[in-house]
Amino acid sequence: MKIAVVAGEASGDLHAGSVLRELKALDPAIRLFGIGGDHMRKEGAELLYHARDLGFVGLFNVLRHIGMFRRVFRDLMARIEAERPDAVLLVDYPGFNLRVARRARELGLKVIYFISPQVWAWHRRRIHEIERNVDHMIVILPFEEKFYRDHNVRVTYVGHPLIDQVAGVGRSAKRDGIVRIALMPGSRKREVDDVLPAMLDAVRILRSERAIEPFIVQAPTIEHDHLEGLVSKSGEKVPILPRDRGEGLAAADIAISSSGTATLESAVLGTPVVVMYRLGRLTYRIARRLVKLPYFSLVNIVAGRKVVPELMQDEVTGKNIAAAVREMLEPARYAQARTDMAEVRAKLGEQGASRRAAEAIMATLR
Repeated sequence: MKIAVVAGEASGDLHAGSVLRELKALDPAIRLFGIGGDHMRKEGAELLYHARDLGFVGLFNVLRHIGMFRRVFRDLMARIEAERPDAVLLVDYPGFNLRVARRARELGLKVIYFISPQVWAWHRRRIHEIERNVDHMIVILPFEEKFYRDHNVRVTYVGHPLIDQVAGVGRSAKRDGIVRIALMPGSRKREVDDVLPAMLDAVRILRSERAIEPFIVQAPTIEHDHLEGLVSKSGEKVPILPRDRGEGLAAADIAISSSGTATLESAVLGTPVVVMYRLGRLTYRIARRLVKLPYFSLVNIVAGRKVVPELMQDEVTGKNIAAAVREMLEPARYAQARTDMAEVRAKLGEQGASRRAAEAIMATLR
């Protein structure tokens, strides 16, 4: 059996790697090729392009690299057309992957999508494109199953793979008088550049008020030297920890995170989090017209209410981040945040998501 896999971002590569491991257990002879990162490569996938070269944030930042994306798309589709795999497995990354789905459908290939595009938040017209071009949508958030079923898309809810990925990671004991703060600035360079300076400014403010122990959790797609340069420019001394299975985040009393999968990881590990997001100004204006949800952080979306602070655009300042952290650390608020994190964790399903996803993929192929 042969499958083409496309995961264009760090989080997609992480989740894809887990599913590929389970697919190999079900079919040891399986052949894998496509676009991804180190996790996919570890499972034996032949990479045509690495995900680290494709992770751009914002409409206009993507447009500046449109020539590169066109080249990657052409090369990928030429390989898929030559190989004629049994299926094309798409993982998140909708701007690119929905084009791949359309072309793969034209070639008469089976298309399976793991980790839904957030069409329930914006671009709802894309649901009709998905209905035409995707044979099976495999979703990891509980409310997505009904959304796709209501739109006549074959769908399977498998739970969130984060539950497996952080299994066995325990929270560290709290040290009296010292607040440990995990900084999670993101997995894309532009994202890091937009939010890390404000995070470090918040560290400066909080250090003047209390004993804190901040540290940065480095995403695998971000170079250590790049983070070190931003830290040095801030004048703050903040160590940088390589990405792990969640031990760093679990050791923190509170996290400061860019919006994304890391916020759900905080919930799964029981670490209260302050969430932020910045886009280019014109991209933000377009997004505000299209997004239909009252929240942008996945924690609040899954909870169905605001359980963690959200800072957007010009709100992302050291002063505002420090204020949100200060409020979250008030004993009653902190206790409520821990309860809210447990509620979100419970909504994300049980262990075995990657195995269930692999079984759904095999069932589609059969």
